[in-house]
Amino acid sequence: MRGSGERAIRRSSAGVRAAVTLGGTALTVVAVALPASAAGEQPERLLLDARITESSGLASSGLHASVVWTHNDAGHSAQFYAVGADGMTRAAVDLPGVAPLDWEAIAQYRDAFGTSWLFVGDIGSNAGDRSEVVVHQVPEPTLLVDQTAPYTSYRLAYPDGGHDAEALLVDPRSGQVFVVTKEREGAGAVYAAPAVLSPTDVNVLTRVADAPSRVTDGCFLPDGRVVLRDYDRLFTYAGIGAGPTSSELPPSRQGESVAPTPDGLSVLVGSEGSGSALQLQPLP
Repeated sequence: MRGSGERAIRRSSAGVRAAVTLGGTALTVVAVALPASAAGEQPERLLLDARITESSGLASSGLHASVVWTHNDAGHSAQFYAVGADGMTRAAVDLPGVAPLDWEAIAQYRDAFGTSWLFVGDIGSNAGDRSEVVVHQVPEPTLLVDQTAPYTSYRLAYPDGGHDAEALLVDPRSGQVFVVTKEREGAGAVYAAPAVLSPTDVNVLTRVADAPSRVTDGCFLPDGRVVLRDYDRLFTYAGIGAGPTSSELPPSRQGESVAPTPDGLSVLVGSEGSGSALQLQPLP
Protein backbone atom coordinates (compact mmCIF):
# COMPACT_ATOMS: atom_id res chain seq x y z
CA MET A 1 0.00 0.00 0.00
CA ARG A 2 1.16 3.52 -0.71
CA GLY A 3 0.79 6.78 1.15
CA SER A 4 -2.38 8.85 1.17
CA GLY A 5 -2.57 12.51 0.14
CA GLU A 6 -0.23 15.00 1.71
CA ARG A 7 -1.17 16.74 4.94
CA ALA A 8 0.32 19.74 6.65
CA ILE A 9 2.09 19.02 9.90
CA ARG A 10 0.01 20.88 12.45
CA ARG A 11 1.28 21.73 15.90
CA SER A 12 -1.09 20.63 18.65
CA SER A 13 0.95 21.54 21.69
CA ALA A 14 3.71 23.98 22.60
CA GLY A 15 6.97 23.79 24.49
CA VAL A 16 8.49 20.76 22.77
CA ARG A 17 12.00 22.11 22.21
CA ALA A 18 14.73 21.79 24.85
CA ALA A 19 18.03 19.99 25.32
CA VAL A 20 18.30 16.26 25.93
CA THR A 21 20.61 15.30 28.80
CA LEU A 22 22.18 11.89 29.06
CA GLY A 23 22.94 9.62 31.21
CA GLY A 24 35.85 -8.15 13.94
CA THR A 25 33.73 -9.03 11.24
CA ALA A 26 35.13 -9.68 7.78
CA LEU A 27 33.55 -7.56 5.08
CA THR A 28 31.76 -9.43 2.33
CA VAL A 29 31.04 -7.52 -0.85
CA VAL A 30 28.42 -8.46 -3.41
CA ALA A 31 28.80 -7.52 -7.04
CA VAL A 32 25.50 -6.15 -8.29
CA ALA A 33 24.15 -4.58 -11.42
CA LEU A 34 22.45 -1.23 -11.15
CA PRO A 35 18.99 -1.93 -9.69
CA ALA A 36 16.18 -1.76 -12.20
CA SER A 37 14.46 0.72 -9.91
CA ALA A 38 17.29 3.15 -10.52
CA ALA A 39 17.21 2.89 -14.30
CA GLY A 40 17.97 6.28 -15.78
CA GLU A 41 19.10 7.61 -12.40
CA GLN A 42 22.76 7.84 -11.44
CA PRO A 43 23.04 6.52 -7.86
CA GLU A 44 25.07 8.48 -5.36
CA ARG A 45 26.40 5.12 -4.12
CA LEU A 46 25.41 1.47 -3.83
CA LEU A 47 25.35 -0.37 -0.50
CA LEU A 48 27.73 -3.17 -1.45
CA ASP A 49 28.03 -5.07 1.83
CA ALA A 50 26.23 -8.43 1.56
CA ARG A 51 25.12 -8.08 5.19
CA ILE A 52 23.05 -5.00 4.34
CA THR A 53 19.97 -6.55 2.78
CA GLU A 54 17.18 -4.46 4.31
CA SER A 55 18.58 -0.98 4.79
CA SER A 56 15.83 0.72 6.76
CA GLY A 57 17.41 3.79 8.36
CA LEU A 58 20.01 6.26 7.16
CA ALA A 59 22.05 9.01 8.82
CA SER A 60 24.92 11.16 7.60
CA SER A 61 27.99 10.97 9.82
CA GLY A 62 28.75 13.93 12.04
CA LEU A 63 32.47 13.06 12.16
CA HIS A 64 33.52 11.37 8.93
CA ALA A 65 33.22 13.08 5.55
CA SER A 66 31.05 11.26 3.00
CA VAL A 67 30.20 8.45 5.44
CA VAL A 68 26.63 7.39 6.12
CA TRP A 69 25.28 5.04 8.77
CA THR A 70 22.65 2.41 8.05
CA HIS A 71 21.19 -0.77 9.53
CA ASN A 72 18.82 -3.63 8.72
CA ASP A 73 15.31 -3.89 10.08
CA ALA A 74 13.44 -6.77 11.78
CA GLY A 75 15.08 -10.17 12.05
CA HIS A 76 18.69 -8.98 12.19
CA SER A 77 21.32 -8.45 14.87
CA ALA A 78 21.99 -5.26 16.83
CA GLN A 79 24.53 -4.03 14.32
CA PHE A 80 24.83 -0.91 12.21
CA TYR A 81 27.28 0.03 9.49
CA ALA A 82 29.42 2.97 8.36
CA VAL A 83 29.41 3.12 4.55
CA GLY A 84 31.86 5.21 2.53
CA ALA A 85 31.31 7.14 -0.67
CA ASP A 86 32.39 4.10 -2.71
CA GLY A 87 29.66 1.94 -1.14
CA MET A 88 32.14 -0.11 0.90
CA THR A 89 31.54 -0.67 4.60
CA ARG A 90 34.15 1.05 6.78
CA ALA A 91 32.97 -0.32 10.13
CA ALA A 92 30.35 -2.57 11.70
CA VAL A 93 29.24 -1.52 15.19
CA ASP A 94 27.54 -3.89 17.63
CA LEU A 95 25.45 -3.00 20.66
CA PRO A 96 26.13 -5.85 23.11
CA GLY A 97 23.13 -7.14 25.02
CA VAL A 98 20.56 -5.57 22.68
CA ALA A 99 17.95 -7.84 21.09
CA PRO A 100 16.27 -5.76 18.37
CA LEU A 101 12.60 -6.21 17.68
CA ASP A 102 12.34 -3.96 14.61
CA TRP A 103 15.03 -1.34 14.03
CA GLU A 104 13.60 1.19 11.59
CA ALA A 105 15.52 4.46 11.90
CA ILE A 106 18.81 6.10 12.79
CA ALA A 107 19.51 9.81 13.37
CA GLN A 108 22.62 11.85 14.11
CA TYR A 109 22.93 14.76 16.56
CA ARG A 110 25.86 16.90 17.73
CA ASP A 111 25.44 18.32 21.24
CA ALA A 112 26.65 21.63 22.68
CA PHE A 113 29.93 20.01 23.76
CA GLY A 114 30.72 18.87 20.22
CA THR A 115 29.96 15.17 20.80
CA SER A 116 28.29 13.46 17.87
CA TRP A 117 25.57 10.97 18.82
CA LEU A 118 23.67 8.34 16.89
CA PHE A 119 20.10 7.50 17.91
CA VAL A 120 18.88 4.08 16.76
CA GLY A 121 15.11 3.60 16.80
CA ASP A 122 13.64 0.19 17.62
CA ILE A 123 10.20 1.57 16.78
CA GLY A 124 8.67 -0.66 14.10
CA SER A 125 5.63 -2.93 14.30
CA ASN A 126 4.05 -4.38 11.18
CA ALA A 127 0.98 -5.17 13.27
CA GLY A 128 0.80 -1.57 14.46
CA ASP A 129 0.43 -2.69 18.08
CA ARG A 130 3.54 -1.42 19.89
CA SER A 131 2.52 0.89 22.72
CA GLU A 132 6.13 1.16 23.90
CA VAL A 133 9.30 1.49 21.80
CA VAL A 134 13.03 1.81 22.49
CA VAL A 135 15.66 4.29 21.32
CA HIS A 136 19.38 3.58 21.82
CA GLN A 137 21.78 6.53 22.05
CA VAL A 138 25.34 5.75 20.96
CA PRO A 139 28.40 8.01 20.80
CA GLU A 140 29.39 8.07 17.15
CA PRO A 141 32.67 6.14 16.82
CA THR A 142 35.66 8.37 16.18
CA LEU A 143 37.57 5.48 14.58
CA LEU A 144 35.97 3.52 11.77
CA VAL A 145 36.87 -0.03 12.78
CA ASP A 146 34.66 -2.99 13.68
CA GLN A 147 33.76 -2.58 17.34
CA THR A 148 31.23 -2.83 20.14
CA ALA A 149 29.91 0.48 21.39
CA PRO A 150 28.53 1.81 24.69
CA TYR A 151 24.94 3.00 24.61
CA THR A 152 22.07 4.32 26.69
CA SER A 153 18.57 2.94 26.07
CA TYR A 154 15.38 4.92 26.52
CA ARG A 155 11.86 3.47 26.68
CA LEU A 156 9.23 5.64 25.00
CA ALA A 157 5.48 5.07 25.40
CA TYR A 158 2.61 6.36 23.27
CA PRO A 159 -0.19 7.99 25.24
CA ASP A 160 -2.93 6.53 23.00
CA GLY A 161 -2.19 2.85 22.38
CA GLY A 162 -0.14 0.90 19.88
CA HIS A 163 1.34 2.17 16.62
CA ASP A 164 3.82 1.32 13.90
CA ALA A 165 6.61 3.83 13.23
CA GLU A 166 9.57 4.05 10.87
CA ALA A 167 10.78 7.63 11.36
CA LEU A 168 12.92 8.91 14.21
CA LEU A 169 14.02 12.57 14.11
CA VAL A 170 16.38 14.51 16.38
CA ASP A 171 16.21 18.30 16.34
CA PRO A 172 19.75 19.61 15.57
CA ARG A 173 19.10 22.76 17.64
CA SER A 174 17.92 21.09 20.83
CA GLY A 175 18.48 17.34 20.66
CA GLN A 176 14.80 16.61 21.20
CA VAL A 177 13.61 13.27 19.86
CA PHE A 178 10.50 12.86 17.69
CA VAL A 179 8.78 9.71 16.42
CA VAL A 180 6.51 9.76 13.35
CA THR A 181 3.99 6.94 13.08
CA LYS A 182 3.10 4.99 9.96
CA GLU A 183 -0.63 4.27 9.89
CA ARG A 184 -2.54 1.91 7.64
CA GLU A 185 -5.66 4.06 7.77
CA GLY A 186 -5.82 7.84 8.01
CA ALA A 187 -3.10 10.28 8.93
CA GLY A 188 0.07 9.44 10.81
CA ALA A 189 1.24 11.58 13.69
CA VAL A 190 4.34 13.26 15.06
CA TYR A 191 5.09 12.48 18.72
CA ALA A 192 7.59 14.43 20.82
CA ALA A 193 9.66 12.77 23.53
CA PRO A 194 10.25 14.62 26.80
CA ALA A 195 12.95 17.27 26.59
CA VAL A 196 15.02 15.35 29.14
CA LEU A 197 15.02 11.61 28.55
CA SER A 198 15.15 9.23 31.50
CA PRO A 199 17.15 5.99 31.10
CA THR A 200 15.31 4.40 34.05
CA ASP A 201 11.67 5.51 33.74
CA VAL A 202 9.29 5.19 30.80
CA ASN A 203 9.27 8.42 28.78
CA VAL A 204 5.72 9.28 27.70
CA LEU A 205 5.42 10.73 24.20
CA THR A 206 3.18 13.70 23.37
CA ARG A 207 1.30 13.92 20.09
CA VAL A 208 2.20 17.29 18.54
CA ALA A 209 1.18 17.14 14.87
CA ASP A 210 -0.41 15.21 12.02
CA ALA A 211 1.73 13.64 9.30
CA PRO A 212 1.18 11.75 6.03
CA SER A 213 -0.13 8.24 6.52
CA ARG A 214 2.70 6.06 5.15
CA VAL A 215 5.87 7.78 6.35
CA THR A 216 8.88 5.45 6.07
CA ASP A 217 11.55 7.84 7.36
CA GLY A 218 12.28 11.45 8.18
CA CYS A 219 14.98 13.83 9.30
CA PHE A 220 15.70 17.37 10.41
CA LEU A 221 17.85 19.52 8.14
CA PRO A 222 20.70 21.52 9.73
CA ASP A 223 18.60 24.71 9.70
CA GLY A 224 15.65 23.10 11.49
CA ARG A 225 13.50 22.28 8.49
CA VAL A 226 11.79 18.89 8.55
CA VAL A 227 11.76 16.25 5.80
CA LEU A 228 9.45 13.24 5.74
CA ARG A 229 9.15 10.61 3.03
CA ASP A 230 6.78 7.86 2.03
CA TYR A 231 7.34 5.28 -0.73
CA ASP A 232 6.91 7.78 -3.56
CA ARG A 233 7.15 11.35 -2.29
CA LEU A 234 9.22 13.74 -0.24
CA PHE A 235 7.56 16.28 2.07
CA THR A 236 9.58 19.32 3.15
CA TYR A 237 8.40 21.58 6.01
CA ALA A 238 9.76 24.86 7.32
CA GLY A 239 9.31 23.27 10.75
CA ILE A 240 6.78 21.44 12.83
CA GLY A 241 3.58 23.42 12.42
CA ALA A 242 4.23 24.46 8.80
CA GLY A 243 2.65 23.16 5.61
CA PRO A 244 4.64 20.87 3.28
CA THR A 245 6.13 21.20 -0.14
CA SER A 246 5.75 17.84 -1.89
CA SER A 247 7.99 16.40 -4.60
CA GLU A 248 8.23 13.05 -6.36
CA LEU A 249 11.01 10.60 -5.50
CA PRO A 250 12.88 8.37 -7.97
CA PRO A 251 11.37 4.89 -8.36
CA SER A 252 12.82 2.33 -5.95
CA ARG A 253 12.30 -1.23 -4.81
CA GLN A 254 10.90 -0.17 -1.44
CA GLY A 255 11.69 3.39 -0.43
CA GLU A 256 12.68 3.32 3.22
CA SER A 257 15.22 5.93 4.23
CA VAL A 258 16.26 9.57 4.04
CA ALA A 259 19.20 11.56 5.44
CA PRO A 260 20.35 15.15 4.95
CA THR A 261 23.55 16.11 3.21
CA PRO A 262 25.83 18.24 5.42
CA ASP A 263 24.98 21.43 3.49
CA GLY A 264 21.24 20.86 3.92
CA LEU A 265 20.55 21.48 0.22
CA SER A 266 19.78 17.86 -0.66
CA VAL A 267 18.92 14.55 0.94
CA LEU A 268 20.00 10.99 0.30
CA VAL A 269 17.13 8.57 -0.19
CA GLY A 270 17.50 4.81 0.03
CA SER A 271 15.69 1.54 -0.44
CA GLU A 272 15.68 -1.98 0.93
CA GLY A 273 17.28 -4.82 -1.01
CA SER A 274 20.75 -6.26 -1.57
CA GLY A 275 23.04 -3.82 -3.32
CA SER A 276 20.44 -1.08 -3.02
CA ALA A 277 21.13 2.43 -4.29
CA LEU A 278 21.28 5.73 -2.47
CA GLN A 279 20.03 8.58 -4.61
CA LEU A 280 20.87 12.27 -4.19
CA GLN A 281 17.63 14.26 -4.16
CA PRO A 282 17.78 18.08 -4.34
CA LEU A 283 15.29 19.77 -2.05
CA PRO A 284 12.59 22.01 -3.52
